Amino acid sequence: MTVPVDGDPIARAREAFGRSEGTPPAAIAFAPGRVNLVGEHTDYNDGFVLPMAIEEGIAAAFAPNTEDVLRVHASDIGETREIPIAALRGQRPPLSGWLRYVAGMAATMIAEGVRVTGTTMTLASNLPPGAGLSSSAAVELVVGRALAAAGGTDWDPRGMSVIAQRAEQEFAGVACGIMDQMAVACARAGRALLLDCRSLETADVFVPPDVRIVIVNSGVRRSLSSSAYNQRRAACERAVAAVSRFAPDVRALRDVDESALALARNAMDDDAFRRASHVVAENRRPAQFAGALERGDLERAGRVMLESHDSLRDLYEVSCPELDLLVALSMAQQGCHGARLTGAGFGGCAIALVESEGVDAFVHNIARGYAAQTRYEPKIIVARAAEGARIVG
Repeated sequence: MTVPVDGDPIARAREAFGRSEGTPPAAIAFAPGRVNLVGEHTDYNDGFVLPMAIEEGIAAAFAPNTEDVLRVHASDIGETREIPIAALRGQRPPLSGWLRYVAGMAATMIAEGVRVTGTTMTLASNLPPGAGLSSSAAVELVVGRALAAAGGTDWDPRGMSVIAQRAEQEFAGVACGIMDQMAVACARAGRALLLDCRSLETADVFVPPDVRIVIVNSGVRRSLSSSAYNQRRAACERAVAAVSRFAPDVRALRDVDESALALARNAMDDDAFRRASHVVAENRRPAQFAGALERGDLERAGRVMLESHDSLRDLYEVSCPELDLLVALSMAQQGCHGARLTGAGFGGCAIALVESEGVDAFVHNIARGYAAQTRYEPKIIVARAAEGARIVG
């Protein structure tokens, strides 16, 4: 929906609103992107994940309007779209492009009984879309945060996460889990978020100050709705159906262990077995990684990351040569304890767990090494654990 531009998105959103409307905005909302430290493709299987919000994100400068329309300027691409609030009530309106995320969020809020009034907003981003950093959830939650404020509704991060998930599923056609929306809405500064995707219970996990999470964009773009993401989810559902013949209480791969999977092996196809094998093992890794961080055991935390990447590459088959290269280059650097692809895969980003004092050398060497082998200059973010969606001005 937006193209990342250097500079502060909050300042750019405020400036763009002033240019288009001739008056300052009433307020500015901001929603961060997120990076998942470990626990990939477990969220829609009712499992566990460990994401953290990052400082990069999307800002929305906004003000109520008297026309009873939702008018949105996507300043980074120079587009303006609007839709009457009345059209968002009742039957689902036909939406296309980036308006699916914006108006889809508004329509779902209305359907859930949240007051939505006429609002004008301008969006600006420094978050790369299609990189696996949850630009779609950031759009949904920044719109939700702005509309809640404009309509005088108290902000409920957990409840709004569920609304945003439904909006993405119904309007963008992505069978996503709840992780992205919960991380974007509920994260705390300096902490990762250990999330139970079934109960939505969370626990804060302290990120030690002597390590950094380095995010490296492979430059390989992907579109979730047109990728094999939904195929992977369908394979997991087939695996659950097979296991439930032997264990009727099983509702999701969250409820399955290796012994149950082995028992049902002959009742499922090869793809379903491989995908389920990844999820069953991956579901334990968020707690393992969190425990390693709490003990200061960076070597163990790094091994968990590498195990995750190998499983995503070989069993879930969502890696690509560029992501594998980034992991290999990362592990060749001094002070790097672990690396893995992050996000849904099929391109996007890799992350690395790097000692703080070695970050500058790591960034330099990765940029040079990756460019030498791919001719692509990677965009690199040294991430800090940030606060979730909020009003910033």
